[in-house]
Amino acid sequence: MEKIKKTWPEFLVGLICLILLWKVFEQSVLEHHFIIPSIQWLPPALIAGNIVYYSSKGHKWAKIMLFWACFVFEFLGFLSLFYSPTLAKTYMGPLWAGLIVAVLVLIFGYLLYSYQKLHKLFKD
Repeated sequence: MEKIKKTWPEFLVGLICLILLWKVFEQSVLEHHFIIPSIQWLPPALIAGNIVYYSSKGHKWAKIMLFWACFVFEFLGFLSLFYSPTLAKTYMGPLWAGLIVAVLVLIFGYLLYSYQKLHKLFKD
């Protein structure tokens, strides 16, 4: 469990980087479009890949950037519980959709708190 707490943001952002690189390959090589994937998918893939690389090498600035990026998505997940039209409709119908989002928000909140405590991101 400690290994998961220590490296989960790097894993998620690395997975996002691989998905973005796949989109670049798919659109430029398989579909023969060269300008759009270079502008739309490649820069975010390069930024995400560099942040994961430097975070895995132990650079504190990259860990802080990962923390804040994950914090923003955590906050958006929390707000979606109250303001999402899709979840608002499902609260009247199947309750499990809102419960899944609520449980994920709690799990990722705990992992985010553990990540910043483990790496001492806000200690000077």
